[in-house]
Amino acid sequence: MTTNDVLRALTPLISAHAQHLPATASSALTADTRLEQDLRMDSMAIVHVLEDIEDTFGFAIPDERLAGVYTVGDLVDIVRATSEAPERVA
Repeated sequence: MTTNDVLRALTPLISAHAQHLPATASSALTADTRLEQDLRMDSMAIVHVLEDIEDTFGFAIPDERLAGVYTVGDLVDIVRATSEAPERVA
C-alpha cells in the first residue's frame, strides 16, 4: 500500500474520534497533521483509533510502536511497517 492509500483508509477512522476537523477533512489530513494539537484528540481517542486500525487491517500493533504517536504520519508509518512486515515462522 502506498502512503496515500493508507492515508485514505485512515481518514474515516481518525475522523470518527477527532473533536475538531477542518471543513474538508479528507483533503486536509496530511502526514503532518498533529493528533492532539490539530485534531484535539486526547489519549483515549488515539487509543481508540489504534484499536480501529488493528481491527480494520487485521493485525496487532506492537506495544513498542504505541509510544511516539503524535501525527497522522506516525499512524501511516505504523500501518505500512506492520502490514509489510514478513510473517514470522514459529
